[in-house]
Order: sequence, then structure tokens, then C-alpha cells
Amino acid sequence: MSQKRYRISLVFTLLFVLFPTNSYAFPVDDLVVANESTTPYNRALFKHWIDADKDCLDTRVEVLIAESKTWPKFKSRCKVTTGEWFSVYDNQTITDSSKLDVDHLVPLQEAWQSGADKWSNKKRQDFANDLSEGNSLIAVTQGSNRSKGSKEPQNWLPTSSYVCQYLIDWVDVKKRWNLSVDPVEKDFLKTSLTTCTNGGTPVSTNPSATNNANTTTPTKTSGPVVSETGAPKGATAQCKNGTYSFSKTRSGTCSRNGGVKEWLVSN
Repeated sequence: MSQKRYRISLVFTLLFVLFPTNSYAFPVDDLVVANESTTPYNRALFKHWIDADKDCLDTRVEVLIAESKTWPKFKSRCKVTTGEWFSVYDNQTITDSSKLDVDHLVPLQEAWQSGADKWSNKKRQDFANDLSEGNSLIAVTQGSNRSKGSKEPQNWLPTSSYVCQYLIDWVDVKKRWNLSVDPVEKDFLKTSLTTCTNGGTPVSTNPSATNNANTTTPTKTSGPVVSETGAPKGATAQCKNGTYSFSKTRSGTCSRNGGVKEWLVSN
């Protein structure tokens, strides 16, 4: 757990100790409640990963460096290859960075539906690359990230040991970015965080989705489809640097972007 994420958790704990009649659930009441936007989602409007401080380390690499338990090794000065990461979504230790996704804890599509559709492109870029508090982005196994997709907590939760921290971080990210919650989401968050306060472990309303991290694979069809990673419509491959290719042929696809990380459709 990063130091910033630890401090956020500590704040919630201290508030509970100082105000025992309340629970972890009380910050949920500060969130704006609104129905989700129906404007078609466009992932391409959330530009990532960027090198904000121009040190040749993009946002993904910054997260990998920060979360590795050992100092990682680099293929070049700018690309991490190996280290030691603990994926809290499914309790797995990973040493190969190519097997990790850097997940937006509040998914980009969820942010879009919760108010980011009205943001400027610059603000969407800032959200997609947010390193400010240490809990917006997290390195996890690809399987667990794809199992999660863009689901809200009532439809997907990580393994039990991380559930309460995940919910705390979800509320914190939404509050910091002034993102709304829908009524079902709010009710689940309040109930679940109260369960955490009482020493219990919340479960999603769709537990089969939570436990499918190692079996979920991206959907592939004969035509363009949105993959479970939230790829924009028409994308044929996700490149290793996080961008997407719309090429209809495999020759040269992602050649300028680190090569192909995942084929999204079959040709």
C-alpha cells in the first residue's frame, strides 16, 4: 500500500474513532447522487499514459516504480521490465511488468458516466493520469483488471482482504473529482462501508464476477467490439504503451507503440 493510500485510510479510521456514532459510510453522503450519463463513451478522450514531468517515465511506469516492492529493472531508461508487485485485487505476486495492468480504480467509463463526459479534454487527461493521492491508479494482474472492466462496486469487488480499502478509495476518488454516484451505487457503498466498520467483509451483488479474475478473457468476434478493457469502438488491438490501433491488417499494427499487447478482434 502506498504511503498516500495509507494516509487516506488512516484519516477514515481516526474519524471513526473520534466520531463513533458515524461509520466509514458517512463520506458517501457528501457525494452527488445522479443518474448515469447516457452520452456515448469515448475512451480516446482520456489521453494516457503521459509523461507529465518530462523525465521519460510515463504515468504507467511511474506507478510500476512506486508500487514495486523492489527497485525494478529497466529495458531502457524509460521502460520497466521486472520488479516485484503484489496485486491486491487477487493476492498474486507478479515479477513481469508485461503481465500487469495499471488500473483506474474508478474506471474511465464509470467516470464518464458520472460527470466526466462534461469535462474538458485536459481535465479528462488529468484524471486518467492522476498520481496526486496514490489511490487513483493501481498495478494489478491483467486477469483481475479485465474481470473488473468498468463495473461499479456492487457488481465487482476484489478479494476480501482489500475490499474495505477498495471501497474507501472509490469514495475518495469520486469525491476528489466531484464525480456523482447513482442511487444503487450509493446504497451499496453506504451498506458496505458500514459492514467494514462493524468488522465484516462486504460482497458484491454479483459474486461470480468478483471471483473470475483468472478465467476472464477479452471478447473476440469477427467484427469490431468494445473489449472488456474499455477499448474504443472499432479498435483492433491495444498497444503496449496503452494506445489503440484501428488497423485492419496485422502487419505493422502498433509497431510505433511498443508492439501489440492484446488483439481485440479476429481478422
